[in-house]
Amino acid sequence: MTAPTDIVVIGTGGGGLTIAADLGLGGRPVVLADQPRFGAALEAVDAAGGIELTFRTSLTDTSSEARLAPVAATSVDPAAATESAELVIVCVPAFGHEPLAEMLASRWRDHQTVLWVGEPGGSFAAVAALRAIDRRVDVTFADTNTLPYYGALVSGPGTVGAIRKSGGTLIAALPSSRLDHVASVAAGVWPWVTAAENVWETLLLNFNAIDHVPAMLLNLGAIQQSNGTFTLWGAGGTHGVVRVIEALDDEYLVMRKALGIANETPYEDYLVGQGLAPRKGADLHETLQSSLLPTLQFRCGPNALDHRFVSEDVPYSLVLASSLGRELGVTTPVIDSLITLASVASGRDYAAEGKTLAEWGLDGAGVAGLRAAAEQGWW
Repeated sequence: MTAPTDIVVIGTGGGGLTIAADLGLGGRPVVLADQPRFGAALEAVDAAGGIELTFRTSLTDTSSEARLAPVAATSVDPAAATESAELVIVCVPAFGHEPLAEMLASRWRDHQTVLWVGEPGGSFAAVAALRAIDRRVDVTFADTNTLPYYGALVSGPGTVGAIRKSGGTLIAALPSSRLDHVASVAAGVWPWVTAAENVWETLLLNFNAIDHVPAMLLNLGAIQQSNGTFTLWGAGGTHGVVRVIEALDDEYLVMRKALGIANETPYEDYLVGQGLAPRKGADLHETLQSSLLPTLQFRCGPNALDHRFVSEDVPYSLVLASSLGRELGVTTPVIDSLITLASVASGRDYAAEGKTLAEWGLDGAGVAGLRAAAEQGWW
């Protein structure tokens, strides 16, 4: 695997491997890149001659056939790999946004398109990194609110399985004037992806923060057992837990309204829109119980709270949302309570160590300043 193509995918987790494999199977082999510490994953892809991908029909599906997807090349130097790429797709955890943005800030070139796919916020991190080195380039950044796949999990070296969603994945451009361009690019890869108004909309439609954290914290007694598995949204998806999920979603919706975002679609509708639930039930509890989520088996253990459902979603999603709420003058008692509970239960001060608007240089901007930042792609 030698010469790079014009598409680079950065990230060798479940999302990155699925994206690269989906493109390869579609006749668009990519350069798959990651940092040297993840080199073993890239070596496995090289050894196999590609990525083994299984698109499943459900989390329990064992009959769907795996296919070997070609890649054009692999690289343990993401910065060098991106320089020759017209399109860069970044799919890394939220805690990887800032380090990667800082690594790439001096390497972006005019007219590139960069899609941050999965956890939202990567575009803000990229611009903040450029501002930190006083460099401005004509790059179109974009964020999605979630992965365009569900259950994208690595099952072995260079092997991944996932379920294609049918909708519910939104993409926004930074600056927002480039929305038609990024929506067209994204639709060429994932036809079910739709346009969002701006990057604040994608940031405030983070489903992981909405459904992961309540299910984890309100089922501590079960998930911290020494062994076995637990269905977070099955046995753990009681009426009380679901009411907390709904209240959390309401706080995100109020912040969207405060920013003038027209989208008032609730989390429940997105469960159906993503293809995770067949239809809306009498209430969110019924809809959630009919979805794919209750089939997920969470592995229990005394260190269960070290899982990314808490260690990533609390500091990089809920703390950021709380920061945004303060900037907008929107109270977020449910979000703040979950941050406090997670901190006490984990023995970590998530409010202190988590991401805030200040890290992007956007504290004190107010509603007008936040909207202007999204529209102009600079602040």
